Order: sequence, then C-alpha cells, then structure tokens
Amino acid sequence: MDITQFIPDIGGGFIIGFVLGWAAKKAIKIVAFLIGIYILSLLYLAKIGVISINKDAFLALIGNFESSLIVFGNKLVGLIHSLSFGTSFLIGFGLGFKKG
Repeated sequence: MDITQFIPDIGGGFIIGFVLGWAAKKAIKIVAFLIGIYILSLLYLAKIGVISINKDAFLALIGNFESSLIVFGNKLVGLIHSLSFGTSFLIGFGLGFKKG
C-alpha cells in the first residue's frame, strides 16, 4: 500500500473543509443577525399592540427547527465517513470556521 495515493484525498478534503467551514461561519453570522432583527421587530410590534405573539406556537416552531438540525447533523456524519478525506475535511472545516 502506497501512502501517496491518499495525498489527493487529504489535500482535497482539507481545501473543501476549509472553504465550507469559512462559509458556514459567515452564513451563521448572517442568519443570526437576520433572526435577531426579526425577533426584535416582533417584540417591538407586540409592545406597541400591533400584534400578539402566540408563545406556544413560537416554542413549537423552535422545537421543529431543533429536530431538523439533528437530522441534518446525522446526514452530515454519514457523509464524512472516509478516514483520509474525512479527517482532513474536519481539520480544514475547523480552521476555516476559526478564520471566518
């Protein structure tokens, strides 16, 4: 078994992981900002009496979002099963997430 056959997988996994990690962190920041603005606008409208917020339905919506994230995480784990590609992908993702 020649170790050089794994070099393209390791390099490719690292580069792809770095780019996805960087992009994921940027996307998370943008989504968090937009959700914050949305929630603040809802709270403001509720305070001035324009709308009323159904707290039970809102908490159910958050629960559905949480279960969707768990399903996505399980699928992502299945995707990164190869050792040579997966390890370098995770390292690249971590560095990209840190830099982003």
